[in-house]
Amino acid sequence: MQVLTKLNTTKLLWAFAISQLAVITIYLGHRAETFVTFDHFLQSVKYSTLVLLVISILITLNERDHILKFEKAKYIFSAQILILYFTMIIHTDIKAINSPTILLMLILSLLIFTQPIAMKEINKLVIFFAIANFTFVAAQLTAIIPVAQDNVRDGLGIVTDRPTGLLFNAFAMSYASVITLLVCLYFLKKNSLMWLNWIGVIFSGFSVLFSGTRTPLLLILVFGLIIIVQDSSLARKYWKIISYFTTGVLILFPVATILVGELTNRASLANLNGRTQLWTCVTSRWEEFIPFGVGVQAAFPNGFCSDDEWFSKLRHPENMFLLNYVEAGVIGFIGLVALFVITLINSAQALKKGSSLALGITGTFLLSSLFYVPLFHYLPFLEGRTANRGVFNFFFLTVIWMSILALTTGGKLQQQTKK
Repeated sequence: MQVLTKLNTTKLLWAFAISQLAVITIYLGHRAETFVTFDHFLQSVKYSTLVLLVISILITLNERDHILKFEKAKYIFSAQILILYFTMIIHTDIKAINSPTILLMLILSLLIFTQPIAMKEINKLVIFFAIANFTFVAAQLTAIIPVAQDNVRDGLGIVTDRPTGLLFNAFAMSYASVITLLVCLYFLKKNSLMWLNWIGVIFSGFSVLFSGTRTPLLLILVFGLIIIVQDSSLARKYWKIISYFTTGVLILFPVATILVGELTNRASLANLNGRTQLWTCVTSRWEEFIPFGVGVQAAFPNGFCSDDEWFSKLRHPENMFLLNYVEAGVIGFIGLVALFVITLINSAQALKKGSSLALGITGTFLLSSLFYVPLFHYLPFLEGRTANRGVFNFFFLTVIWMSILALTTGGKLQQQTKK
């Protein structure tokens, strides 16, 4: 069919980016107490998801002979979704099983590695996201539009009520901005779309600063430097040391932050802004999640870990590894560890060949998985759930990550560079 030949993953991701913009605009319209209602937002999530799902299914039909071709990265990303399906079946989470959100995440994980997006298209998508995100940030800073989530914090002393941009909270926005900054910086090194990438870097940098979030600054410092020196003989010679060292720094960063907080009597650092309370809640009840967790629908009901007004409403423990453990037990935890092991190995191999972008994005997801839940499904329409935005919180950035990884396996990046 002619329609199948015209559809591809590049067009799918542009549809995703535009849907993200539309969904968050509708949500902010509701927050601004205009004629837009919360139901309008839910319907926008529903129909945007269905449109993306239909497009992805049509592309899959065109790629049916290759969709299941084995690639480690493809299968380890898909395994995360299949583990969720397994636990949903075990716990009879009927609503979650029937959710098109989970199916879309699975199909996208397969498609991105089957039909990789050209690097220049990834660059354009990221520039679009960076500019649109900063536009929303600027409008929120000037009180033209509301933020998606009230979150007052001193942060870096720049703002109090932190902007959320195209995302649903400031923390997610800050990590998204790190990713867009690193991608734009990488293409600046390649002398590609110079003015647009400079704008992307500057806008992303300001978005991070205005978010009032500290940890992204470490990522920009470490991986920004690596991108700048990636072409040097030093980087190629010591690629293993660079990869192992940066991974170790990121894993130990929460521990170091806690120690600094205890030594300086700064409670916000010592408890990581309340995260250690949530982590202790899960680890102290570890036996409740053996062997297959509690499923998707039963995970983190209101007041699960705290009666505090803020923490009692959280649907996750601010740690992706612990969330996987609660939802899917041991296999969920091991699955996520395996994902980062494989993606870090692939990223290190790419650095050996002179490309540090995969390492930077993978490192960003690793650190954000320790402090946040970037791979969370946020299923809408589940009873009693406030987390209802589906793929329209952070999954677009996850797809960008997969797209970059897809080009670092099997020599695909080198093939595109030669073209």
